[in-house]
Amino acid sequence: MEFDVRFATRDVRRSVIVSLMGTTLVWYDFFLYVNASVLVFKHQFFPYLSPFAATLTGIGLNGAALVARPAGGALFGHLGDRHGRRPALVGALLLTGTSTGLIGLLPGYGQIGFASPLLLVTLRLLQGIGLGGAWGAATVVAHECAEPGRRGLVSSWAQIGAPAGNLLAFGAMTAVAGALTPAQFMTWGWRLPFLLSAVLVVVGLWARARIEETPAFRSLALTDARSRRPVIELVTRHKGRLLTATALTAGADVVLFGFSFGYVLTLLRVAGLPLDALIALSLLAPLVLIALIPFFGALSDRYGRRRVCLAGTIAMAVWAAAFVPVFRFGSPAVLVLAYLLSLVGFAAMYAPQAALVSELFPSRVRLSGTGIGYQLGGLLGGTLATYLTAEAAGWFKSPAVTPLYVLAVLSVSGAALLTLARHSEDGGSPAAVEPPPSGSGLPTPLSRPTAPATGLPG
Repeated sequence: MEFDVRFATRDVRRSVIVSLMGTTLVWYDFFLYVNASVLVFKHQFFPYLSPFAATLTGIGLNGAALVARPAGGALFGHLGDRHGRRPALVGALLLTGTSTGLIGLLPGYGQIGFASPLLLVTLRLLQGIGLGGAWGAATVVAHECAEPGRRGLVSSWAQIGAPAGNLLAFGAMTAVAGALTPAQFMTWGWRLPFLLSAVLVVVGLWARARIEETPAFRSLALTDARSRRPVIELVTRHKGRLLTATALTAGADVVLFGFSFGYVLTLLRVAGLPLDALIALSLLAPLVLIALIPFFGALSDRYGRRRVCLAGTIAMAVWAAAFVPVFRFGSPAVLVLAYLLSLVGFAAMYAPQAALVSELFPSRVRLSGTGIGYQLGGLLGGTLATYLTAEAAGWFKSPAVTPLYVLAVLSVSGAALLTLARHSEDGGSPAAVEPPPSGSGLPTPLSRPTAPATGLPG
């Protein structure tokens, strides 16, 4: 089975590059904070708390950023649907990069007292707002610049940002810590990876000069069909689509924040995996996802997004259900293999979601719907998953709490996907997207591609 991964036009190539760079760098900022909250912030900003309470406080601010993400989706969704995709994307990148860079310049508690953690909270909230807008804007730019038959592949490049950003954040923090003495790192070295976020500001300015408005928004502007209040129109006229987008994306965020990159790796360490092997696995896992996501994005163009996404969701549900017995009875080698195989299921679930969510909404409210729907999924899924990972296992004296929660949310996501499939089979339109130009010979994004049976569900 072969896929053509070349991009047909210069505008498409630019949209892919900007989407990939933008989401990678905003996720870099996001995950960089998570790493620093464990290593540094308890000493720099919360020295008056016990070490355990300071660590939980620093991690808890990660939840604050997750809460801010839907606000960013709404803010930049309005900007993008009303005034253009490009200013929304550029504005989100500039906000995120500036906020993260300022964290690197923030005085510690010893210099300015309680103002220091308060400013950290403020910058973390601004960082979350920027991420909430950047993902939706990058996804919609890629989606609307792509040919209808290749939107799964093109949009999936925005999804690479999460594993790539995680890899960069881990690598930057590890490299700086390895190059400096512990005292140097704790005093000033930790600031260097945050200051590197100035690159994000440069990318935002470069993007403003290099990318054009998308064809869909230009059409809206020429016909004066833009929504005056896109967020209100979204909530009043497309509430069902918004709930569907929230439900089908919640499962991926639960796996991303509360399961794969944190909880499972921690248990691998408890199970006896050597630290060097754990670090290698932490680097390998994002690389595996970076390789798999475009593949499954292209696969979704051939066999349908709902089928591929549903297959990945089912695979992750099986993984969650088998998680406890596998980790209780498996050897470290078996556990590592099981973890790597689970990444295949996650990539299949995650890769098509960018196009799948974008196609749910008409162009008048597409950026608002995509941004808010995805970020609400993160708020309802990832925030609670992060909290459960840190606390609930201790409450209930069982490691099964987090996998059971993951399984429950994946069931909701699977139900949303099945609803979309049923509507499609009934002849309804689960998405509201513009058809390709007349005579283009291209299938609409809603058409079910003809292909041999693959065994995939849906």
